[in-house]
Amino acid sequence: MNFMENDILNEIISGCKNQNREAQHRLYEIYAKRMTALCFRYCGDRETARDLMHDGFIRIFSHIDEYSGVGNFEGWLRKIFVNVSLDFIRRNEAENNKIQLEVVENFTADKTSDFTENIDIEQIMKAIGKLPTVARAVFNMYNIDGFSIEHIANELKMTATAVRSQHLRAKQKLQIMLKSIYDF
Repeated sequence: MNFMENDILNEIISGCKNQNREAQHRLYEIYAKRMTALCFRYCGDRETARDLMHDGFIRIFSHIDEYSGVGNFEGWLRKIFVNVSLDFIRRNEAENNKIQLEVVENFTADKTSDFTENIDIEQIMKAIGKLPTVARAVFNMYNIDGFSIEHIANELKMTATAVRSQHLRAKQKLQIMLKSIYDF
């Protein structure tokens, strides 16, 4: 981001802090597509992702005073949208009691080769979207958003071992799905 764009963004943020509707609309226009894509990675459903994106902006506008101007603004936004998505997953899983997490005592690192070099990114994203909810969340948080195992465990109220187990299963399922598509 160059200085002029940074000044414009700071002006928009300042307007949002003053509850200026035009500034809020401009911020929404800048980030809505990216944040919808982020939410979609977690929930796997376009309509739900749009709902989560709207919920995230409501949270942004009501907490924008908490952004101090230090650090990357988009990183601050992303963290909020990840948390909105995780809240949805927690609520949904608690209400439906769908997933029983098992703890794997003797976790071993995945030593499979990386065969994804020549795979279309769209196919990878579709495959990630087909993962079970918790495995998808763990995979996204670790591989795409760069969170630590400990942070993921804390956010999802799981043990670090269970997070590693879900991550390993997610990688294995992705490999199986992608191998079947690309016949490796």
